[in-house]
Order: sequence, then structure tokens, then C-alpha cells
Amino acid sequence: MGYRRGFSLVEMLTVVAIIVTLAATVFPVYEASYKRAERSSCLWNLRQCATAVSLYAEDYDGWCVPARISYPAGTWGTTWDVLLQPYLRSSRTVICPSDILPTQVPSSVSLKHSYGINYEVALIGGYNGCSLQLYNMEQPENTILFFDLCSSNRTMGGTPRTGDLKFLEKRHQGHVSIAFAAGNAKSMLPQDTLKATSIMQDKNYWQP
Repeated sequence: MGYRRGFSLVEMLTVVAIIVTLAATVFPVYEASYKRAERSSCLWNLRQCATAVSLYAEDYDGWCVPARISYPAGTWGTTWDVLLQPYLRSSRTVICPSDILPTQVPSSVSLKHSYGINYEVALIGGYNGCSLQLYNMEQPENTILFFDLCSSNRTMGGTPRTGDLKFLEKRHQGHVSIAFAAGNAKSMLPQDTLKATSIMQDKNYWQP
């Protein structure tokens, strides 16, 4: 029987070094692709939520879904994510794939959610069940409806009335995923949401 020579230590180390180098090259590309896929899934979820609001409005004389309603008794109310479930038909739609810890609104009938609703549209004056009619908006395509919410806030949404954007979550490489009242969605830098829109120079993207 002939003698078979095995790999030397130098040869094995060379192979290992090549594998490590290839992995170091491929992994960042894979990670970037994965992040882009998560952002795309998040934007799809938000478009679905905006479409659900349009269907809700058709059933309720054009009114946007409110951030919450005062029902049932003994709670702080039922939140928008629950109110939209007959139109979404999936609790997963309100969860961003990049959110590792979605939370509920305490003492409320609420789902675990990653997104918040714009209080300028859905919680007018801070009262339960008080929202705007969609067809009364001057620029629905530039009016924020849903956005990536900081799960640690454990709330239904928010508004930057004081210029504070801490309720926004920059899950996607420093950007926030946003859906507008017209159903379109895109990623934006948080500070850009406070800039004047191209159509109405006296309003930012939060103001209907």
C-alpha cells in the first residue's frame, strides 16, 4: 500500500487564512444586503398600515383611525393597532423586522408594535377618538401618518410639537421608515421630517 502525504501545518494555516479573508470580505456585503431587506420589509408593513387606514376611513365617513378610543371601561382605551386589525388581519404587520423588543401600551387594549401614529392627525387636542378626515388634508402625500417608534416609549405615537424627535427610532442605518397619509412610504433622516415640504413651505411633514 502506498503512502499518502497529508497536509502540512503551513498548508493548513494558509487555507484557514484564505477562508478567513473571504469571510471578512463577504460578511459586510451580506450584512448590508440583510439590512436593506429589513428596511424594505418595514416600508412594506407601513404601506399596509396606511392602506388599512384608507379602508377604515371608507367605513367611518372619511375619518382617520384615532390613536385610541375610550373603550373598554377600566382601561386607558383601545389603540390604533387593534382598531386596524380587521383590515390588516395580522398582528405581525405592526412590527418592524429590525425591532427586537416591540412593546404594548400599558393599561390598554394594545398589540406589541414597532410603529407610532402621528398625533397631529390621530389625536387632535389630546382627546380619545378625535382624528382628522383624510380628504380634508391639504397634502396627504407629504403628511406623516406612521413612523418607526422607539419601543421603549410604550406609547401609541407622537408629535414633535416642541421640536423633540426622541420618540423616533433610527432602526435603519440612521434613517426612520415613514408612511404618509396618501399611502406612499420612504426612509428619511429624523431631522428632515421637520423641514418645510416642497409644496407647502409653511408646514413640515408632521402638519396636515
